[in-house]
Amino acid sequence: MEGSHLRRRSRYLLALSILLAGPLLLCWLPRAEPLVGGPDLSQLPALQTGDWLFRLGHSADSRLVQQMGGGDYSHIGMVVATEPRVLVVHATTDDDPQRLNQVLISTLEDFLQPALARHFAIARPGFLSAHQKQAAAQALVDAVGEPFVLEVRDQPHRYCTTLLAEAIQAQDPGFEPAWTRLDNPLYHGDLLFPSAFADYPGVTWLHRF
Repeated sequence: MEGSHLRRRSRYLLALSILLAGPLLLCWLPRAEPLVGGPDLSQLPALQTGDWLFRLGHSADSRLVQQMGGGDYSHIGMVVATEPRVLVVHATTDDDPQRLNQVLISTLEDFLQPALARHFAIARPGFLSAHQKQAAAQALVDAVGEPFVLEVRDQPHRYCTTLLAEAIQAQDPGFEPAWTRLDNPLYHGDLLFPSAFADYPGVTWLHRF
């Protein structure tokens, strides 16, 4: 959910919040802690197709997503392949300057590069079968190149969480992550945050950094 598209809106909201809350906002928004060195990805547990990758970025809009969603992360993607290398599909705005505002397929190294990931985590949805995970992953691969659209639930949308949710729901109609109701100058309606995936029952955490 992070990136330049949200950044334009978040700057407006932050400016409004500063006027309303003044110095309290400085306590509300945590300061970014730059990641000096990236993790040793060779030490990660073996990943499987269908695993979820969470990350928290460095920017103010990433922290705003984290705060509004009430969780630890601002972005999510799904592992769609593990051989010959791990590939992740996710909807983003500016991970790749050559492919802005669209669904991307990224290497694990690109998705977790220190410039983009202040913290990250890997989770496995145990409520899905291997067949369901593979089918959901294929649906995401088929969506690569589709436009990124950050809108509320009752409007056409395609952002990191809804991309995954719709692919999973096609395999498991009972998958219902909790949406968050917003009523502010930027959004009047429901948005789906990464915390809804992190808090979902039946998820096993494999790694946190």
